[in-house]
Amino acid sequence: MVSDVKIQVFTDFDGTLSLDDTGLMLIDDHRSLGPERRRELEHLILTDKITYKQGLSEMWAAVHISWEEAWAEYLDNCRIDPGFPAFNDFCRERGYPVTIISSGLYPLLSKIMTNFLGDKAKDIQIISNNAQVEGRNWKIQYRDDSEYGNDKSRTILAAREAASPDTIFVFCGDGVSDISAAKHADVLFARKGKDLDTYCKMHKIPFIAFDTFDEVHTVVKKLADGKAKIEKDEKTGFCSVVDL
Repeated sequence: MVSDVKIQVFTDFDGTLSLDDTGLMLIDDHRSLGPERRRELEHLILTDKITYKQGLSEMWAAVHISWEEAWAEYLDNCRIDPGFPAFNDFCRERGYPVTIISSGLYPLLSKIMTNFLGDKAKDIQIISNNAQVEGRNWKIQYRDDSEYGNDKSRTILAAREAASPDTIFVFCGDGVSDISAAKHADVLFARKGKDLDTYCKMHKIPFIAFDTFDEVHTVVKKLADGKAKIEKDEKTGFCSVVDL
């Protein structure tokens, strides 16, 4: 069933679609950087002492786990939001593209998605950074020259240019690197209690806090079925979802 309402869905991966942060699991390992130095780098990033990209480069350069160990000890146990598979099925039925835009590493994300969704994962485009893994050495390969290595807003802006003007753009995120993309979404979902949630509250940006993708599913279905509409806030440029 293809809906008359046009919607495109974009989501962050680590901490949003995935309940676990694939990077932190490897970076915090005792053979790698460890949580103490990682937290120091995060503080330096938040206080503008170093760029996000500088911090991330140091974190990944300190990872010294083999590819096989990474999967056996951590990544095979990575958990996807339990509401996402049903939401993805709904989007497939309605013809709504789902795109992952992430600061994470493509080889990790693509394998995790295939583990959970099988062949259905092939329909989900992943726009992310990449990685070179040789033995126990990891090097992050950035997608672009932006502050975050992968400017998520570029993906949404390119999609907007190609889409019809009445298309509703949905973005789901949780962290600081999601802010650039969030600014170009019509409907913004922020995971409860995370940095994006805090940022939106501080700057009075309309958003919907969520615990699971079941809640995202409910709102998007209302929009698709004509039981809700979006109303733009001229001050912020963001939209609120209003029930009809």
